[in-house]
This record gives sequence, structure tokens and C-alpha cells, in this order.
Amino acid sequence: MQPQSNISNYLEKILSLLAFLSFLLFSDGVLRLVSHPVELPPLVPLYICATCIFLLNWDDAIKFAKIKLPTSSGRVAEPSDFKFEIQNYRELLDSAERTGSHRIESSEFNAGGHSWVLVMFPNGNEDNNGSGHVSLYLRLVNKPTGGGAVLASVKFFIFNKLYKSYVTINSTSQDARFDASNFEWGIAQALPIKDFQDETKGLLLHNSCTIGVEVSVITNTTTVACLSLLANTTHRTKTWLIDNFSKLKTEEYLPSFHVEGFSWKLYLYPRGHRTGKDRYLSLCLFLEDHVDLIGARKLYVECMLSIKDKHSGNNHKKTIGCWFDSTNYRLGIEQFIPLADLNNPNNGYIDDDKLFIEANLNTIFTLQEIKKGG
Repeated sequence: MQPQSNISNYLEKILSLLAFLSFLLFSDGVLRLVSHPVELPPLVPLYICATCIFLLNWDDAIKFAKIKLPTSSGRVAEPSDFKFEIQNYRELLDSAERTGSHRIESSEFNAGGHSWVLVMFPNGNEDNNGSGHVSLYLRLVNKPTGGGAVLASVKFFIFNKLYKSYVTINSTSQDARFDASNFEWGIAQALPIKDFQDETKGLLLHNSCTIGVEVSVITNTTTVACLSLLANTTHRTKTWLIDNFSKLKTEEYLPSFHVEGFSWKLYLYPRGHRTGKDRYLSLCLFLEDHVDLIGARKLYVECMLSIKDKHSGNNHKKTIGCWFDSTNYRLGIEQFIPLADLNNPNNGYIDDDKLFIEANLNTIFTLQEIKKGG
């Protein structure tokens, strides 16, 4: 066995030497690379790896290859069906963690005669073994009826901002079946969170990222939706003084207030609503001009509701988050505070039959199409 081992070593040395000599033959451009640094031609890293084998050892060469050679295929052409640009990603992720939201949804887009929504789980779809990974899914908006189904060929992408290319999450399109009970399909372990959030890899750069999808036939049309954080240009806190609280009826509408061009109203249920009936005070935030959210436009709002403690300043607070659109425009907390705690004079919430309620819309994201496909 020892002679064979020596022969193998000699052969490896000879092959490595040949590779090194080949590198020297192609080294006429090395001096130009040193004096005028540019991106290395595709074959040069291979010759360098061979040199490492000869001069160093195999392990060092493998380490070098892992560092220098790209590990994912990519293309310059953008996804032909849909591209989703997410700005202020870390602020959105922080808000989602505070409110318990687990998914980011795009606007609707059309592909193959059907309406779809691209869904991202930034912390992974834990229900489908996606923990520790970013999960990507495609949801069919119009569910088939009568036992019908939609078959689609799906490919997910993420944009690499360093290489200016779209990396395919699944290298080949995968067939998926969408029906009334299974209308969402995707990849639970699309890519590790640590790799996605590592800015040196170029996927999440300057606090923004872009994902995309191709569905069925490539139509060479792209609808682009943009999710961005609204700048805080107006006062976002509203406080109401409620007199004669004990005489309120089952439902009260507090005066409207305006934030970032939208009109909001707070519903107050002094005796509770639905699951909080007769046991809790319930509050509900209502978007009055929801009809203005036409088409693909949506709002994601993080709102902190609080009841003032006039004695010690130990206010009762709860933070909620929700997507608002033309059909979903109410966000409520049915069990905001137990009536026993609210009416306890030691807590200081009700003073001389007066109650102070405050709403703070501290985070607002807007989703809208910036380019319509077709």
C-alpha cells in the first residue's frame, strides 16, 4: 500500500506542476491585473487553486476556492413575472418581532391568467421546518372551486447587489399544485438567515433587498412593487379625554385624527367586544379612507394604544401591527384591559369618571406598485 500512496503523491505533484505551468502560460495578463486591478477572468481562480495545491496543500486550496469562487448561479435578467423590493428591512423586521407578525406579503400580480402574492418569512416558516432560514412562498389569490386546481412552474430569485445578478433559489423551475385547500407553495429553507443578513454576500445591502418569482410561461413583463417606510412628517399621537365614562354605551366612536395623509378613528367598547364581552375594555383602530387604497396599495401600521394612569404614570400599553387595504381596514384588541383592573381606583386609570386614551402610530409602511407590467 505504501508504494501506491507514493505514486499517488507523485502523480498529484506532477498534475499540480502541469497546472502551475499552465498558469504561467496564461500569466501574460497578471502584471496588468496587478497594475490595473479588475475582476479576475473565470479561469484564473482555477489556476490559482492548482498553484495552491502545488506550493501549499490540498486543504489550503479548498479554503481558497470556497472564499473566491461563487457558490450560487445568477443571471442578469430580472424575474419576468414579479419583483418585490423591500426597503427599511431591519425596521420592518423589528416591528414584526414586536407585533408577532411572521410574514411579509407583496401586492397582487398577474401571471398565467391568475393573481398571485409573493410571501416572505424573514425568520422562517417554523410550521414547515424553516427555522433558521428565510422562507419564500407563492400564494394563489383566487382559489379554485369545484375541486379544480392550478398547476404552475415556479422559480424564486433574490438579487445579489454586489454581483448585480439574480440568484436562483431553486436552480430549476419546480411544479406546484394549487387548489382550494393548498393555495400556498414555497421553499421553507430558501437560504440561511445568517447568509442573507451578511452584507458581505450582497443579498441584504443598505437595509434593503429584492426578491422575485417566475410563474408558468415567461411573459417578459414585470410588475414591480415597493414597500417603504413613510417618513415621520406629521404628529402621530392622538389623546382623547373621555368624560362620564361610566355612562358610555356599548360602542363609542372617538373623534377622527389624521396621520400621514390618512384619516383614522378609534372605536371604544367600554363593556368589551366579542371575546372581551363583559370582561374587558376593547379598542379598535379604523382606517376611514380605506377606499383610497385601490389596486395593489397597502399600509402596514404599528400602533401603540395606551390608557393613562393619572396617579403614578404607570400607563397600560399594548402594541399591535396589521396590514390595511381597501377590504381590511380594522385592527382591534378585544381584550385590551380587564374591567376589574380598569375600575380599580388604586390603578388610577379612571379619575373623577374621566379616562385618557392615547394612540400612537409610530411606524407606517406603504406598499404600492411603481411599475405596472404589461
